[in-house]
Amino acid sequence: MSDQSTLLKTEIGYYHSQRPEMLKYVPDTARHILEVGCSEGNFCQALNRPDREIWGVEINPEAAQIASKVCHKVLIGDFDAIFDQLPANYFDCVIFNDVLEHLYTPWETIKKVKLLLSPSGVLVSSIPNFRYIANLITEVLIEGEFRYKPEGGILDDTHMRFFTSKSICRMFREQGYEILQHEGIRPCKSWKEKLFINLSFGLLKDARYKQFATVAKPVRL
Repeated sequence: MSDQSTLLKTEIGYYHSQRPEMLKYVPDTARHILEVGCSEGNFCQALNRPDREIWGVEINPEAAQIASKVCHKVLIGDFDAIFDQLPANYFDCVIFNDVLEHLYTPWETIKKVKLLLSPSGVLVSSIPNFRYIANLITEVLIEGEFRYKPEGGILDDTHMRFFTSKSICRMFREQGYEILQHEGIRPCKSWKEKLFINLSFGLLKDARYKQFATVAKPVRL
């Protein structure tokens, strides 16, 4: 089974997600942009400008067909399978919005991405936070469970890997990236959850966020 075959069954809203909160992490100067796991191209459409060339990679043929209406080029298939079709040193930004956690070896994937990036290119990712307070309290502390779920979320049954803020940063650094920006997105809204975090005296400050957005650039030797 290939790394991205699990994306045939994705989280609720995957194909229609616009991810407006991720737009600010894409450099305004980026002209050649690739989104891996572009689904129906909603995020690509939000990025589109006359001075930009937008590419997408999508494993689902039906979603890829829709994305092709807003992208300049869409490659259908597993990222590893179509990798050789992507131009080297070409993209100013490569995006993985909630994709890396679906892969068996995401560290190998981001290592390969370095070959695709232009000299000033960056990799932008959104990755679920396993330490998200609702996941810790409801699933782990109260229920004492680790049950995969078919309806999406942090314990989605298509997730192959689980990350915290620290492990995300470590993965990028170990693969030769400099982290330019790393911050939590989609904070919890429940006052009870916020109170619990505040009572931890900073120990659980990262648990406030459902996902972490990261902008990283290869270290050029």
